[in-house]
Amino acid sequence: MKLNKFKYSELFLNWENIPLFYNYLFLYFFQGLHSYSLGVWFYFHGLFLNAFTIFVLVLEVYLKYKQVHRNLLNKIFRSTIWSLYVILIVYQQVYQTAVNFELFIYFFNHIELLITDLIGFLYQWKLSQWFLLLLGFYWILFTTRKKILIPLSVVILFFLSYHSEMEGLDVSNPSPLSNLQSKRVKTVLSSIPEKPNIVFVILEGVSRKQLATQTSKYIDFSVLNGSHFWIPMPHTSKSLFTWMTGQPQLNQTRIKLEEYLLEGSLPIQLEKNHNYQTIMIYTQSIYFEGMEKFFPRIFQTVLDKTILEKEYGSLYSSFSWGMDDRVILAAQRKINLKTNSPLFILIGLSQTHSPYFVSTQGSDSQWISPSVRHKVSLGEEVKVLDSIISFWKENVDRETLLIIAADHGESFGEEGAHAHNYSLYNQETDVPFLFYFLKSSQIYIPKLGSSVDFKTTILSLLNSIQNQENSMQENNFFVPNYELSLFLKTWNSEIQKSLITSDKKYIYHSDRDQLFQMDHDENNRKQVFDVHLKQKVVNQIYTGIR
Repeated sequence: MKLNKFKYSELFLNWENIPLFYNYLFLYFFQGLHSYSLGVWFYFHGLFLNAFTIFVLVLEVYLKYKQVHRNLLNKIFRSTIWSLYVILIVYQQVYQTAVNFELFIYFFNHIELLITDLIGFLYQWKLSQWFLLLLGFYWILFTTRKKILIPLSVVILFFLSYHSEMEGLDVSNPSPLSNLQSKRVKTVLSSIPEKPNIVFVILEGVSRKQLATQTSKYIDFSVLNGSHFWIPMPHTSKSLFTWMTGQPQLNQTRIKLEEYLLEGSLPIQLEKNHNYQTIMIYTQSIYFEGMEKFFPRIFQTVLDKTILEKEYGSLYSSFSWGMDDRVILAAQRKINLKTNSPLFILIGLSQTHSPYFVSTQGSDSQWISPSVRHKVSLGEEVKVLDSIISFWKENVDRETLLIIAADHGESFGEEGAHAHNYSLYNQETDVPFLFYFLKSSQIYIPKLGSSVDFKTTILSLLNSIQNQENSMQENNFFVPNYELSLFLKTWNSEIQKSLITSDKKYIYHSDRDQLFQMDHDENNRKQVFDVHLKQKVVNQIYTGIR
């Protein structure tokens, strides 16, 4: 027993014997300290990270005590554990959320899909993070070390960490957008006459601001500037569910099916009350997060990636999350356009999902930064939109209403966020939305709106004015007296919550207990220091989310 105590005390006193142990401690204790907030530090040090840290520290001391460091298998094992620990810490830093057991299990349940996002994730690593990873490998693989390297590496690491944090800090407000253009754009719509075909195209991971940079053969998308349309949670399956039901289910990470939600969904209501035929064409797979239990029960026909690949896989390429979206053009030709019933077609695109698929052979954009690749992919999607419009213009006599929207936006470093799920700022939650009547080429864009009110708005516009309920009219975002009140929450994370009203936007950062007030463009941003106002708004947000 005395020998064990002596060996362990000697082990810790001669700290150069276990430098990797102190690397683990450095990562653990300095994660989140750049914000100078204990609240942030405690938020990122949840149960999962604490448990994993204890495991790796005990393991490191045990292996050193047993003197098995020189064994090749142990070096491989220790290198793997070290890599996983660094990835865990960097994931929290890049995506600005705390990893919990549920998220960890989610990753392994969907590892075949998520592993394809690895390149985009590694692209976001900072120099200090790469240096620390390689430093750990050095301590593991080389047993003869110069003592001066230990304090020198610590100094270098502190310098790189500080420099990276200052470099990534963005406190500037976004540039204001121009006012909504009036050319051929209307913001008020009282009804949709004669039950037109409705083709609802949902882009994947495209914010309103991103689409507003594009121009197609038919639509100059800069007309979206000055409008705002929000989704309540920046996550695909949850967002699609909200578009169809009007229910955000903010406290659920998965779709929670209820019979009344199925019966009240938009496709079922269009079928029962307006005799619509309903079809879903989705270039992603519905066999993900419970979507396979939802969409086949509300649409008469569902064609997803698993079906499209079988029929058109030899003609159109696939990637982890979806397909070359030009497959939509082939699938549309199978639709019976001669029916007397109007059609409701939901078209879900996929190319702009990370890793941002580019179909052009030999395109250099395949290997450029994620933001550039996303822009190139979006340019291809605009051409797909043009082809969809051309198809319906040329082949259908009935008036057709094209609706263009997105499931969520995408972050590329704005507000310190990347990809989607964990930010409620506009780059992830403010999505494009417009009506485009194909025969008249008339465009309608609401000044404000949300996907929570989409179902109600469509049904309200299709119903006769005399039969509409007041509640339905109030939730119609095309009427002049529409009042927005929307609650938002990050997916599978408590890090941000938000409230948007007709004139303000609030974002509450749970990790640091800070409430920010801003306008809809996220200008004039200021932290709320008034204790009573802050408590009132935060209580309102928590009540609304429940």
